[in-house]
Amino acid sequence: MTVGDEIFALYARRGAQSYFGEAVDMSAHGLQAAHFAAAAGAPEALVVAALLHDIGHLTEDVPADIRDWTQDARHEVSGARYLARHFGPEVAEPVRLHVPAKRYLCATDPEYSGKLSAASVITLKLQGGPMSASEVAAFEAEPHWRAAVQVRKCDDLGKVAGLAVPAFAHYRAAIERLARAGAAAPVRALLFDLDGTLINTEMHTDATVPAVMARYGHPGYTLPHTETHGRTWTHVAGTLRARTGITVPVAELAAALLEHWNASVTEVQPIPGAPQALRAARAAGLKLAVVSSSPRSVIDRFVAGLGVADCIAPDARIGADAVRVGKPDPECFLIAARALGVAPAEALVFEDSVAGLHAARAAGMRAMFVTSCALDVPRNQALATASFTDYTSLPRDFWTQLAAGTLELAGRSWP
Repeated sequence: MTVGDEIFALYARRGAQSYFGEAVDMSAHGLQAAHFAAAAGAPEALVVAALLHDIGHLTEDVPADIRDWTQDARHEVSGARYLARHFGPEVAEPVRLHVPAKRYLCATDPEYSGKLSAASVITLKLQGGPMSASEVAAFEAEPHWRAAVQVRKCDDLGKVAGLAVPAFAHYRAAIERLARAGAAAPVRALLFDLDGTLINTEMHTDATVPAVMARYGHPGYTLPHTETHGRTWTHVAGTLRARTGITVPVAELAAALLEHWNASVTEVQPIPGAPQALRAARAAGLKLAVVSSSPRSVIDRFVAGLGVADCIAPDARIGADAVRVGKPDPECFLIAARALGVAPAEALVFEDSVAGLHAARAAGMRAMFVTSCALDVPRNQALATASFTDYTSLPRDFWTQLAAGTLELAGRSWP
């Protein structure tokens, strides 16, 4: 099945649903937006972005009646995540930004708000209303903000009942062409998980849960590694409450778990070759980030302990306190990619946990599975682009080949 087949099947299944109070359904709305983009002479990628800008409504379940919405559905985020798996940033990024573009236009164009449909007025309130001056400045710093404004204006036009426009088949060639271009994106940035990927700490994670739960009357209680490895302590605490019925507040339990874990990790034990790998990757010209379910303070501590603090810029250290939802949600990796100024397809993730591998896939990123501390290796290898035991098992010229775009990763395994 091609990318076009997958997308068209999604619209065939769900595109006939009403467009939340508008006079057209979801399929007609996207087709009209693409028609207006093409009529304005927009480049091919922007036309496809206009066609698919609301695909997040089809990949998620939201109330059909907009009057039942109590919060914004953030369909631009889920849609961009889906598209980033198949396309480059010239398609995915205008989609991610087309809702902020509405808020931007409301703040910068005095006449724009009066042109919004009744449904768009309702969603504007849920989305935060017109941007503040600082939000406007931040929006204009986005590389694809102008394309997002164009998509937004086509979005506003594509609500005409009965308008005859080209069908989905008209856009198949463009979709397949742009999908192939996105798949061939070079690797420009490396996003490293911390625990189990750069440092060997998962044994402390496994020991922390029973030690802390003993304080609350559950000695020896453990969780499956899928609920602890790659997860935030907030997630672990919530899972413990749900499974044991203890009434300790999540924040208090998460703090106790983190405190015990911090106290138990008394020395930095790197995954073999990790510090040298970071330095070699940086020397090859690749951008680096550390993306962890641990808090930023933990990242800072261990990046310094590995002796590579100069390799990882402060704004490229993405911890649990920087995201709304932890892994397997892709938010952390998408934040890191934006911090480094790369598209998701240009980022390669290094991970040891199933939660992290799922997050990488959801972000539209390739992934290297580090197996030295990992569990369920055969199953998790299927989630990754390639796998390796530890950094000493990689070829000496791995990083230079990766940066040069001469290294084929798919299906590779380095023992």
